[in-house]
Amino acid sequence: MRAAPQGQSVASLERGEALLDEHAERFSTDELLLVLRACASGCQAAGRWLDALQFGQRGLEVCHRNGKSVDRIPFLAVNGDVHSSLHNYPLAVRSLREAIHVAEQEQCMIDVAKLASRLGAVYSLLGEHDIALSLFERSETLSIELKLVAAQSAALNNIAREYRFVGKLAEAQEKIDVAINSLNDQTNRECLPYLLHTRAEIATSSGDGDAALIDLQTAVPLLKKSQNTRVLLHVLVDIAELLVRRGEVALAGETLTEANELSHNGSLQDLHATVSLARARLAQQQGDATAALAMIDDFLVAQADAKKIEMEGQRIATRCVEDVERTESRGRRESEAVSALTLRLLESRVDAEKVAKQASRDSLTGALNRQAFETAVMRVASGEQQPVTLVMLDVDDFKAVNEQFGHAAGDGVLSMLVDRMRQSLRANDLLGRYGGDQFLVLCPGVGPRIALAIVNRMLAKISMEPMRHGSHDIAVTVSLGAACAQTRALPALGYLIKRADAALRRAKLLGKNRAIVVRVNV
Repeated sequence: MRAAPQGQSVASLERGEALLDEHAERFSTDELLLVLRACASGCQAAGRWLDALQFGQRGLEVCHRNGKSVDRIPFLAVNGDVHSSLHNYPLAVRSLREAIHVAEQEQCMIDVAKLASRLGAVYSLLGEHDIALSLFERSETLSIELKLVAAQSAALNNIAREYRFVGKLAEAQEKIDVAINSLNDQTNRECLPYLLHTRAEIATSSGDGDAALIDLQTAVPLLKKSQNTRVLLHVLVDIAELLVRRGEVALAGETLTEANELSHNGSLQDLHATVSLARARLAQQQGDATAALAMIDDFLVAQADAKKIEMEGQRIATRCVEDVERTESRGRRESEAVSALTLRLLESRVDAEKVAKQASRDSLTGALNRQAFETAVMRVASGEQQPVTLVMLDVDDFKAVNEQFGHAAGDGVLSMLVDRMRQSLRANDLLGRYGGDQFLVLCPGVGPRIALAIVNRMLAKISMEPMRHGSHDIAVTVSLGAACAQTRALPALGYLIKRADAALRRAKLLGKNRAIVVRVNV
């Protein structure tokens, strides 16, 4: 599928990378994923394939650690597109099929509609036109059902291109005319240059070079505005070829000179090679053997550079696959070992209780249990000196929840509470259940100012809407006490907990649903 305009993605890349360099440790999981997604998309738009793969892989790792299934979709999609650009087609198919599978499981049908077109484009490059066509038609059907005008136009564009590939020019012309005629709203005109390019290709295949040239020349300023240099270069080369056929050799040379200037970018070496070869052919037709040889030398250098990028991409892709397979294999081995151990230990009730006590996670909420939390805190204490904040959280009027809705509802509230807390915390923050409806959070590298922002974010996230249990909407608020200190205070964790608890009790006395932040000097 022709790439959509990427100017905004490129523009946000520099800001995203700066945020990661300066503030990554302060982000909540959702904020980190948002920035990683912007960086991955920006690198893809800028043609920085290898960086895009690395950002995509980092995003998938964060999703895996934090159980963010839906958030895997855009990272898998970027990985699929980049693998396709690097000619790693089997890996592109694997990434995009997995993205579609996740989107279908999560009922994200808008994503399915868009991803089906992207996967179809890869199958088209593999020559599997029947599979590609079926995927494009699925995308068109979903787009009509969901009223996605731009996605429907993209699907029709791809269907038209498939018909052209297999020689069905009349059917191709019909589909592309429908796509262009559907763009009757200025908000959807960003698709127009890609549709014009396809219509020009169909006209060229039909022998109507004049009509093709008009469409291509109309597409040029639109592509420059959208900053899609890759498609623009294809269009300029096609224009030059048509101009040569018409005998306008000088104008063809000017067009290729413009394309050559645009292609001097490390990420566009494959297209620079295409432009250099076209210039060599033009010089040969003009009888300039010296210029033709110079262009061929330029072509060979660009081709070699493109091959290096492709090989490096394959190396990184292979490493990513090996990491995934290694993780999956380790998971299977650990699962088998746990299963065998469980079977042996569960032979006696005493051993079963021993396993439960040794588990590091609270069975209800999935937060660290008290022992595991304290162990993790001591690991932070043994590291470099830094500010830390310990937060104690208590559900307001939790007893009333149990009395009014039942203990099962209370358990459900605690589980949903932990989910909302995780959405407010950063990837390296520690979350543990202290007991009952009380929880502890340790935020490394956080002083009073940032602590205030974090606890306010938690308050807003938890109380933003009632928690649903069965047919009941249960309004929940919490009170928090935060004690800010240095890591040297962590060995005296009991004292730090007392100070956080005292701050929590002050928050309760002041009316609940609030946070109190205090400094602790130890």
